[in-house]
Amino acid sequence: MTADGTETDEPNGHGRFSRRRTLSAVGGGAISLSMGLAGCVQDADDGDDTDDTGDDTDDADGTDDDIGTVTMGVLVPESGPSAPLGEAQRAGAELGVAYVNASDEFEFEIDAIYEDTQTDPPTGREMAQKVIEEDGAEYVVGGLESAVGLAISEYVSGEDAIYNSGAATVELSGEGCDANTFVYETNAAQHVAGLAEFAAEELGTNWWLHSTDEAYGNSAFEEIERRIDAEDLDVEIVGETMPDFGTSDFGPQISQISGSDADVLVIPETGEDLMNFMGQADSAGLTDEIEIIGTALFAQVSRGALGDVLVGTYSSTLYDHTLDTGDNEAFVDAYLEEFDEPPGNFARVGYELVRTTARGIQEAGTSDPSTVRSVLEGLEVETVLGDVSYRECDHQAVNPVWTGEIVPGEEIPEVELLGRIDGEDAIRPCEESDCTL
Repeated sequence: MTADGTETDEPNGHGRFSRRRTLSAVGGGAISLSMGLAGCVQDADDGDDTDDTGDDTDDADGTDDDIGTVTMGVLVPESGPSAPLGEAQRAGAELGVAYVNASDEFEFEIDAIYEDTQTDPPTGREMAQKVIEEDGAEYVVGGLESAVGLAISEYVSGEDAIYNSGAATVELSGEGCDANTFVYETNAAQHVAGLAEFAAEELGTNWWLHSTDEAYGNSAFEEIERRIDAEDLDVEIVGETMPDFGTSDFGPQISQISGSDADVLVIPETGEDLMNFMGQADSAGLTDEIEIIGTALFAQVSRGALGDVLVGTYSSTLYDHTLDTGDNEAFVDAYLEEFDEPPGNFARVGYELVRTTARGIQEAGTSDPSTVRSVLEGLEVETVLGDVSYRECDHQAVNPVWTGEIVPGEEIPEVELLGRIDGEDAIRPCEESDCTL
């Protein structure tokens, strides 16, 4: 109960939704859509007798008739450079929790505990330890930045818990993979699939690569080179710039790019570094000199912050609220109802981190992490992007990607989708993932 007498959705008041707002935000449409899943979740009423006392009872297969309440730690950056992205991921996660708690699709409720990673890997690890050891969470989701995601994954590897990551570095489902970590966010290898062939065929063949020196940028550079070789693209990388993460003055890098023979600038970059670089590049006239394609220019937060600076650029596109896929329409309606604006990619990720994890728990019929881990491997679930599965070989979600052009819009620039790459075509083959589980 809050100070104003409103009943909160979570018993400890960890979320922002009241029960009234939860039912309004999720809406009957979202719930009815979820009940149409075939084979992905258990029916809310399968005809078995239940224990009216509310105590957990065991089926013959060892699963619980009544899972009860599942404690889930939601770790997002609410301070530091990535705070704007973290706010969106938290909003999506809150809506995901509301969806689960209001839907008859699930035989349990989520008690979500929200903590701030502060855009800092040691803090992210500390918060994961806090929600698991002090709050009793068996499930952790979030960790938007790659370095933070890796720190959380490293900690959870030694715990009887599952981490579903919102970070995009290939390492999480590559050489740094772990049996306790799943990755819902589309990773850097999949991002690259949305730009490589298009840029080579439509924009030019002399490329300059730019990002900052951190896990995501490094993995993206490697994947660009791998994709060029794998697809035998007629591309020459004429230069690379990789300043430190958090750089404020990109003048030296912009001068290098401007003075080069590059006709395409490829930017696998997100967050504050992307905003600062693109703003300075536009002021220096670079955006008029060269074709630009990135991996996060499509993001709502990027378009909102940079406005017309991005018009005429291109981007690998992981999500757009106009997509006619999965149950995206119900998600968009619920998000608009609650937040008065359409969702962007980071909200989509937060929403599905919660929902796909919850669907694994529901399918398993128990909240026991070891059982849920086995069920999630290969489990296909409906998401806003359509039917998606977590690969058994590396626990990476097989998400589709699109290529988009940033075009003028009424309030902020919009994304015009130019082509789709199916999930199986975008993801690295298992034999090339460098993951051993």
